[in-house]
Amino acid sequence: MADNTATYKVSELAAQARPIFGTTPEVVTVALRTAGKETATVEEARETIQKFLNKEVK
Repeated sequence: MADNTATYKVSELAAQARPIFGTTPEVVTVALRTAGKETATVEEARETIQKFLNKEVK
């Protein structure tokens, strides 16, 4: 997963959650699915995950 322009399925990104995003596969899956994404680049996924993790809990 080194290509910055390649898109990956949610399951592929979740499988690499710890080394790439420093989080669990469950967080990656929920963050991307909540955002309505079925595929994403690593950078898109990173941004989406950060927004999800920083979202205010009401």
